[in-house]
Amino acid sequence: MRSLMWFELKKMLSRRVAIAMNVGVIVLLAGVMALNVVQTKTENAAGEVLSGTEAIAYVKAEREAHAGPIASEQAAADIAAYQEAVFSEVDPDAVLQMTGSAVYSLMLETYGQEGTAELYDPYWTTLLNPWRAPGQEPAQTAALVTPVMSADWYGAVAQMTQDALDEGQGGMWEYSDAERSYWTEMQASIDEPIEYGYVGGWGNIIDCIAFLSFAILAVCVTLAPVFSFEYQSGADAVVLSTRHGRGRLVAAKILASLIWATVYFAACAVVVAGVSLASYGADGFWLSVQNIALSSPYPLSAGQAALVSVGLMYAACVGFSCLTLALSSRTRSTLSVFVVDAVLILLTGLVPSAGVGALERALALFPTCFSNFNMLFVALESYRLGPLVIDLVGMVAVVYVLLALVAAPVSIASFRRHQVS
Repeated sequence: MRSLMWFELKKMLSRRVAIAMNVGVIVLLAGVMALNVVQTKTENAAGEVLSGTEAIAYVKAEREAHAGPIASEQAAADIAAYQEAVFSEVDPDAVLQMTGSAVYSLMLETYGQEGTAELYDPYWTTLLNPWRAPGQEPAQTAALVTPVMSADWYGAVAQMTQDALDEGQGGMWEYSDAERSYWTEMQASIDEPIEYGYVGGWGNIIDCIAFLSFAILAVCVTLAPVFSFEYQSGADAVVLSTRHGRGRLVAAKILASLIWATVYFAACAVVVAGVSLASYGADGFWLSVQNIALSSPYPLSAGQAALVSVGLMYAACVGFSCLTLALSSRTRSTLSVFVVDAVLILLTGLVPSAGVGALERALALFPTCFSNFNMLFVALESYRLGPLVIDLVGMVAVVYVLLALVAAPVSIASFRRHQVS
């Protein structure tokens, strides 16, 4: 069996198209991740635009300056201190009557570049985020927050989930009582106090995880001819007439395909994760994912969220690998197999949901959609299966495991029963 698997691996990887695709995607990922670092930009307190590693170091220092647990009392005290700093020179009632751009100009005029930069520090925007309306500047939000409101900071954070449930994704989805209970319980399970800090490397892995869709596509290109090439070349007549042609050889093809899918996906994931952690740092693995998005109801750390994202992409890789083998076993055309893979892996990310909740949830199951952080950990995507509620993370895992368990046997049965012409 081992020699058969090795033989099948050499056949798959000896094709020029497979070599070009596999090498090309690795090079592409390395280039994209390098550009991701080089093109990182931020503005420092003096108004200078920093880029690359300097920008990353500045952002890290900003976060670490306020690192630590956010207790309710601390949040209330810090919000009060922020309000005192902002409204010592600015009328809180006046900023509520102004546009966001006018408020920012007023801050620059009143406090200067460095003072304004301090007032726009991510820590303050995090504290004020539970009450922030779209388009509001921090000073406008601060003008609305009373001491009673700030004293119940964690209640306000929890209310963000309830507000999202009430909104129903802009009216696109009406959450059932079971769904509301599911998300409310999940949000309530977040450990308190939330510890504020820097999670840049893990956040960047999640932001860049969609690029692994190209790795999945490369795997599918490599596996597309596994069975169909036997039909094209006429080798099926020889293969199926041999002693192990309908038994061990078929199993060797499947195992070799899954081994290659795993090895290649791991190599691509190492490129994405390695560049992210080497450039942005591995700090903050155990800091909560709320450091990336306070409104996320998931009781996960930033590092765990990154691992979940990679794991789901791997599940999709295995699922699409088995689907590719099933399609390959049913047709002589390698091109048609590749076209189906390309449409399902890449083009589904371009299809608009048009405000239809059911379509939104169907599209969310494809790699280029669920690899988006907001879709996976913020958007409250859930599926009602009778009394059972499954979130997007669980549904993606279920769908691709089932796809693999169904498609792999289909490919085996189809090739075994193939009638040689």
